[in-house]
This record gives sequence, C-alpha cells and structure tokens, in this order.
Amino acid sequence: MDMEMIVNLIDVLEKKGVGVQLSVEDQKTVEITVKDKKVDINIVKPANIGKLLKELDLPMGK
Repeated sequence: MDMEMIVNLIDVLEKKGVGVQLSVEDQKTVEITVKDKKVDINIVKPANIGKLLKELDLPMGK
C-alpha cells in the first residue's frame, strides 16, 4: 500500500461518510474515520500495530 492509496482511501471515506476498522488475527486493532478534512485514528489494540503495518506493507519507524 503506497501513500497515494492511503490519500485516496481517506478521500473516499470522507465523501461517503463512513469509517474503516482494521483487524489483525480477528482482533479489531484500528478504527479510522474522516470528517471535515480531519482524520481520526483510534488504536484499539496497540500490541497488534506492528503486525498490521507488516500486513499492509507499510514502513515501520525506528
């Protein structure tokens, strides 16, 4: 997943007025909503963030 895909996803979420939940191993990990050009990211299960980033093929910080 590249940055352009993420920006497009955020744009679609805002236009449709919906959110996204991302899960790792059937455990809700992140909820993302967009309203008025503001992105709200709620990390529900912090322990799974590394696994989620790996699955999405996003770079992890040091």
